[in-house]
Order: sequence, then structure tokens, then C-alpha cells
Amino acid sequence: MPAHVVFQNKNGSGEENREFQKRAFCKLTEAREMENQIKFSALREKFQCIPARPKGLRFFSELSREAQDFVLSEEQNRSERFDWDDAELLTEDFKTQLAEFGFEETEVYWSLGYCQGDGVAFYGRVYPESLKEKDRKAKRLIAALEAAGDALYIEITGANNHYHHWNSMTVEIEFENESDDEDLPARLKIARPALRENLEEYLAEKVKEISRELEKSGYAEIEYAHDENAIRDELGEREHLYEKDGTCVMTEFEFYEWKQTDNSIPQNI
Repeated sequence: MPAHVVFQNKNGSGEENREFQKRAFCKLTEAREMENQIKFSALREKFQCIPARPKGLRFFSELSREAQDFVLSEEQNRSERFDWDDAELLTEDFKTQLAEFGFEETEVYWSLGYCQGDGVAFYGRVYPESLKEKDRKAKRLIAALEAAGDALYIEITGANNHYHHWNSMTVEIEFENESDDEDLPARLKIARPALRENLEEYLAEKVKEISRELEKSGYAEIEYAHDENAIRDELGEREHLYEKDGTCVMTEFEFYEWKQTDNSIPQNI
């Protein structure tokens, strides 16, 4: 409160006014002291929660916005941002998705660098029983062919191609029929050629559709690894240490080793 403000009891004598002012001033002083104690307690608690670290270094959350943006840019452009471990995880994810469609025995090939010829492809043996289990339309066509006496051998070829994408795969189906056509109903004899053609066309389009979906999900994973908000959250959780300008001088692992050997260095934020 400004120094020129005077507390006054307008209904009292001069002595009473002085006493009133004295009591009011004491209450104001007590209130200010309590407020300062609360602020000091909160500040002390805050600094007690700050981990010790080498003098002058800062965590990402303690950097200025400009320095944080510098760190973010460096991290986005780091070549190891999506590394071999991430690539292996993505390959396993592709295999999991393929198994859900009935292509669990195929091998996955992919390249996702936004270049011509990039994409996702899968090659190898495809088992009719797996397709019947996972794909309703394939089940209907295969069951009809089996009823007509056909045994199916299905394979996706093209693994020797230079590029691997939705259009690099060829579905090859061998139809073997050892039954005596004379014993088959006429309707199955007539329907069999059309059923074979329908299955070939359906699987040819199906693998292309799956390839495009895998490509889309793969790019989404790679883009997420470079997403600004995702990286900012990740940096906030790390315990890397930086200079004031955002230059990283100690990784999380190096900081852990420092804490194990000497954590008595006074902090200086």
C-alpha cells in the first residue's frame, strides 16, 4: 500500500485515530510477511524439486523458446530420427497386418522415401485355408472351386524386381483338378472357369489394395517420428542437458553417469 495513505477512524478522537492507524498498520505488515513467507516457501519447494546438474546447464523445458526451437530443428533433421530399430518395428507391424488378411507366410519388402518406385510389397506362398479364414469373399470363391474338385496353389511373385510397390506383385494361381468331370454337376462344370477367373482378379486387386494401405500406414509412422509436437513432448521427457543457446552437451545417459559419479556439484539455473 502507498506510504501516503492514512488510516483514519472518522468518528473517533485524535488518540483513537492514532490507535486505529497503529492496529491497521500492524495487520498490513503481518499480511505482507505472510505473503512473502508463502512466496518463499513455494520458491524453495520449486528449487528443491530441480535435480542437481553440472553448473550452467539446462533441461529442455528450462530453455528459452528460441533455444527450444533450435533443439527441435536439430532433432527433426537428425539422420537417426528413424533408425534401423524403427525400421524393424515397422516391418513387424506390416507382417502383423498381413497376417490379419491371410498372408502370414509372405515376406515384406519396402522402401518409403517419397521417391519414384517406393512402396510396400509382399511375396511368397499364400495358403487357401488362411484366406478362407480371414477373407469372406475369398472363402466363397475358394469353397466353390474346391466343390468343383479344384486344388489351389497360390503364390505372389516379383521379389526379384528392382522396385517393390503395389504394382510389382503378380498373383499366380495353379488349379489342379483330379476329379472325374463326368461325376460333377453340369452347373459346376460351367461355373468353374468363371470362378477361377474371378478368384485371380479378386486376389490381384486385393494385394494391391493391401499394399497401398501398408504404404499409407508406413508413411504415417515415419511422419509421426518427425512430427514437431511429438518431438517436443519427447524432448521434454528426456534428461538431455543443454547450453543456454540449445547446444546439447550431455545426453541422458551421460547425465545418468554423472549423477552416479558426482552429484555434489552445485546447481546454477
